[in-house]
Amino acid sequence: MVRTRLIGPFVCVLLWASPARAGEPGQPVMKINYEQALTLAREQAPALAVARARVGEGESQVDAAGVGRFNPQIMASAGPRFGANEANVDVSVRATQWLEVGGQRGHRIEAARSAVDASQARSEDTQRLLLRDVSLAFVAALYWRQRVEIAEQNLELVSAVATVARRRHEVGDVGGLAESSAALAVAQARIDVESALAAVDRAEGQLAALLGVEAEVELVTVGELRELAIPGGAGDIDNNDIDINIDIDARPDLRAFEADAREARAAGALGRSNRAPNLAVGVGYVHEESEHVMLGIVGITLPVFDRGQGSVAVAEARGVRARAELEATRDTAALEAKTAVAVVRRTTDAALQFERDGLAQLERTEQMVTVSYEKGAVTYDEVLTVRLELVAAKLGYAALLLQAATGRVELTAATGALQ
Repeated sequence: MVRTRLIGPFVCVLLWASPARAGEPGQPVMKINYEQALTLAREQAPALAVARARVGEGESQVDAAGVGRFNPQIMASAGPRFGANEANVDVSVRATQWLEVGGQRGHRIEAARSAVDASQARSEDTQRLLLRDVSLAFVAALYWRQRVEIAEQNLELVSAVATVARRRHEVGDVGGLAESSAALAVAQARIDVESALAAVDRAEGQLAALLGVEAEVELVTVGELRELAIPGGAGDIDNNDIDINIDIDARPDLRAFEADAREARAAGALGRSNRAPNLAVGVGYVHEESEHVMLGIVGITLPVFDRGQGSVAVAEARGVRARAELEATRDTAALEAKTAVAVVRRTTDAALQFERDGLAQLERTEQMVTVSYEKGAVTYDEVLTVRLELVAAKLGYAALLLQAATGRVELTAATGALQ
């Protein structure tokens, strides 16, 4: 009895201190379902703004690479010529233009375009990973909302049992230990409800941060976890809807590495083009004494020492790194997708089996347990055992749905279908 009296006030304080689920008065509430969450992420998530800005930065590099390097060089000189009888002024003016004859401009443009392709692919991959995180946070929120329902149902059940135990104790059918234990179970059930509500707050807070929702707005997720775990309605699902022929070629991070390899090849070609001598053409004017001379100018570079070998070596190393990352990421993606398929199939099968064989029995048992105890057909220990089994079955079912929904998210993310 002393233990019950101590726990009762503690639970009352806990309930009084907990924030209301509806938020503060006047606080705006945003209720969203799964598809709305994905749409909102695509439109306003902070992480995507940075990725899209990088694409714009890369496109400016293409414009810069396409600008022709036509900057004429003009040189002028003037000075006196001292003779025996007089001094004259000599003037010389020259204008030259260097020409890239090894295709350097084309290689620069190709490298810049490949860099843009890589930035675009990485922007899409940022979106893929963001939508994965949003989906997992949404699934977690729905899971904990289901846990809240389970905890509230358990609270209702143990409260009913506690009421019966108190009445039976008053008439002398049971001792004080059964009443005290039942009251303690009620206190624990209330704590379980608050703990699950706190987990909902945490999951929905993480989701709001990912979506860029303002702090003064309360985000509330709506939907059923089963709809995300086992799409297709409440009927039996053919588990062959999960395609084992995994296609990961649509993943944007793979396309990014492919673009990196193309950029490296273009950079290598640009370096090798420096082996070709560049030409300079121009005109000149010379005034010496009383003579006026027009000149045609031709210049040539001699790539004797710097033949672009440094740039070629760097580009080749980058190409090797990009191809290695491509192969490693491809292998990892295939394994992730294969694992997700196995998880989804197993958890979906188990959840469907429980729905066919155990769910109806679970509901009947819940209806029978309190009535049986009230009539004295079962002892409190038997009620406690049955209640623990009921809670464990519900939690196990919710865990299966969580794993199935999470597996489907991981599968769509691993194959690049989540965009």
